[in-house]
Amino acid sequence: MISQDTIQLLTEHEQAPFDYVLGCRMRRQKKVNEEVLARAGRYQQVAANLEVKEVRLGAKRYVICRNPQEALKDAAAREAILDKLRQTVEKQGPKAVIGNRGYARFLKVAKGSVTVDEEAVKRDARLDGKFVLTTNTDLPTAEVAQTYKSLWRVERTFREQKSTLEVRPIYHQRDDTSIGHIAASFLALRLEVDLQQRLDDREVKVFWPDLMRDLGQVQSVLVELDGYRYQLRTDLVGSAHHAFAATGVRPPSPVTLLGPISLGLNSVNL
Repeated sequence: MISQDTIQLLTEHEQAPFDYVLGCRMRRQKKVNEEVLARAGRYQQVAANLEVKEVRLGAKRYVICRNPQEALKDAAAREAILDKLRQTVEKQGPKAVIGNRGYARFLKVAKGSVTVDEEAVKRDARLDGKFVLTTNTDLPTAEVAQTYKSLWRVERTFREQKSTLEVRPIYHQRDDTSIGHIAASFLALRLEVDLQQRLDDREVKVFWPDLMRDLGQVQSVLVELDGYRYQLRTDLVGSAHHAFAATGVRPPSPVTLLGPISLGLNSVNL
């Protein structure tokens, strides 16, 4: 999506310009790595574990996003790699690390010797907890970052084997029914994103598959007893109660009296 051809299409197509928010390749794009990330400036906190800073290079607008918590994780992961690298070189010699992709970006090889490339370590540290966006919109910086996070969730969902957006298989034979199928799947994804945002606002940490499993266990049972019909709700297990609270929906009562049994209506006898 970040290719020059794509950006040209978005900006120069006969129906253009189209608004876009695109993620940059921080390591591969020289301008981003050497110029955008090098710009000084204060970050603005816009959400829990999300800080943003705007950088402009000519007509191009960039937004640097930083997650302080992820930055600590990235630094710890890099230090673990470097410790392992140094121990491997010391115990097994240079040949044991040459060709290892995990070590490659931190190695300096010269005249048969292998050392840690300290400059490469510094360059890598500059990326800790960050991602860089480019946009042609006039959206506020914070909104650019939040918009991209929503887009990222959609993109991640497309990659997941099992997700809310289970578009395939499609058994429809007509275009209109196929479009309806896809639209319904996308609406399901929209509901997932909205619920996840509400859970995040409440700082509820739960994996989506676990939440779906817990909600799937919330069921209703009809019971007839002494001439009356009742609706029974199963217990809320796991994180199910968090989902109801986040949406502002009151869970049904464990026992609800529906009224006298009417003749001719199907019922469930337990």
